[in-house]
Amino acid sequence: MKKLLRKLAPVAAAALLLGTAAGCGRTRVTLETYPDTVVATLGDTKIYLDEANYMARSNQYMMEYSYTMYGMDPAGMWQADLGTGTTYEAYSKQSVMAGIYQTYVLKAKAEELGLALSEDELKKVDESVSQIMESMDESVKEATNITEERLKEFVTDNALAMKAYEEAIKDVDTEVSDEEAAQHIIRYVLVKDGEDAETQAEEIKARVEGGENSEEAMKAIAEENENFSYMTNTYGDGDIDNEVGNLGLSLKTGETGSVHQEGYGWYVVYCVTDFDRDATDREKPDIVRKRQSERFQTVYAGWVEEAPSFKVDEKVWSQITFDTNLYKLPETAAPSETSGESETQTEEARAADETAAESGAEETTAAE
Repeated sequence: MKKLLRKLAPVAAAALLLGTAAGCGRTRVTLETYPDTVVATLGDTKIYLDEANYMARSNQYMMEYSYTMYGMDPAGMWQADLGTGTTYEAYSKQSVMAGIYQTYVLKAKAEELGLALSEDELKKVDESVSQIMESMDESVKEATNITEERLKEFVTDNALAMKAYEEAIKDVDTEVSDEEAAQHIIRYVLVKDGEDAETQAEEIKARVEGGENSEEAMKAIAEENENFSYMTNTYGDGDIDNEVGNLGLSLKTGETGSVHQEGYGWYVVYCVTDFDRDATDREKPDIVRKRQSERFQTVYAGWVEEAPSFKVDEKVWSQITFDTNLYKLPETAAPSETSGESETQTEEARAADETAAESGAEETTAAE
């Protein structure tokens, strides 16, 4: 289902807030009553808090895990301002609800079109549910009180949404020509802006044209001055729209050119090849996925216009907060006790946590 989530990025998140149900004054709901508490509606269809909470907590765990992988402490991360006046918690919850909205729109469309899961697909749903339950971190289980039966409903809904997605993109052309996918490989030396930058760039260009164009040779040139740097890049048409990128795409195999890019300096660019076979073949699936994404966005936008109004009960949804972190850093042995064996165990723990994070968030319908 994770592949589905990446494909089904909400086209217009603004559609999420088509309406909010203010609700009457109500007491705070408890985890045990989540399955009977309506948090949102799509027309006459009710969406319950246990589903939204599961999606939110799975996403919370995954993001906290990712945060620690960058060496940062997740404590306090959810109240951080994203620079737009919105906290990370608010943004995450909005993304989760947008994903739920999309899933229900697509599920309804699948049912309208008479799409159904095959026996093999139903079997995969069961396998997915078992795998998720087995690998789910205890903190997520405690925060969601999710049952296997309820989880199966979520996974089935996502599978039906996937059927609608496949219907939307079924006519997309999957043939990609070499010309469209052609990948160029360039090497360049950047001469940072300075008093003699243009003159230095001209000298380097002459040397590269004179034969100093191998990776080793151009790296050696870059090491001659602290204002020089070396880089290599692979890209195709449409990947980059700036001076150095456009120059690289215009060069033929073996050609050299130079160009100035404002704010950076002078680039001396050597084209290793204007058609790399392996890179081109790897690019073709990406082009197909882009076509599919564009087609889906167009079709889905039409389905959204036809869909009934979506309302979120903010008084209920606001009760889901990320005040307590779900992901806990693995305990490590004291330095004096660390051994090769304990290091191996730590790595195994990290791997297990990563698996749990991915599986636990697999059914999350938040946009990634």
